Amino acid sequence: MFRKSMLPVVVVIFVAVCAIGKAQEVDLPAGGLTVEQQAAQYKATVLLVLKNRAVSLPVESAPAVDVVLAEAAQQLDACAESLATHQQVWQYKVCGSAVLQQGLTALSALQASSGAAPSTTF
Repeated sequence: MFRKSMLPVVVVIFVAVCAIGKAQEVDLPAGGLTVEQQAAQYKATVLLVLKNRAVSLPVESAPAVDVVLAEAAQQLDACAESLATHQQVWQYKVCGSAVLQQGLTALSALQASSGAAPSTTF
């Protein structure tokens, strides 16, 4: 009786362990990009979003925008260093998303301090 009641529990644990092991495998994604290529692509996307957001700022804010973009690029490079160690693209994207949020916040603060009309795209 004890053995029959334990069988479903053992099977569920086995399946869970196999699923976790499979999820942690490092494989090339369907597109065939390496983790470094994925990081470069994500960095370019984050910087493009920030540049597009900065278009709504007055020209006088250009030096401050350059500082925000340079800081974002530096932070993304720091995220990439972690990626080289851990080989987990999702961790890089979490880090990169935080950088994007900080950059958007900084650009919004610049816009508010310059008196420019708020952007309707974000």
